[in-house]
Amino acid sequence: MADYQLVERHAIEHHNEYYEVRTTGTDEPRSLFFTTNEENLETVAADIVAAELPGAKDWTVIPHRKDS
Repeated sequence: MADYQLVERHAIEHHNEYYEVRTTGTDEPRSLFFTTNEENLETVAADIVAAELPGAKDWTVIPHRKDS
């Protein structure tokens, strides 16, 4: 199981680096934000989608990094 922590949208400003997994191919895309130390983001994202967005067929990972 991948090691990650879901982050509420209003709390992402407290993280220097976080990721977003967003459903695609739908009229109502959903996003979840998370932090992780895992090197394989696709595996982490797949675990998040399976656990939190069951039934989502298409999704993408978007890295977000704060500029200093």
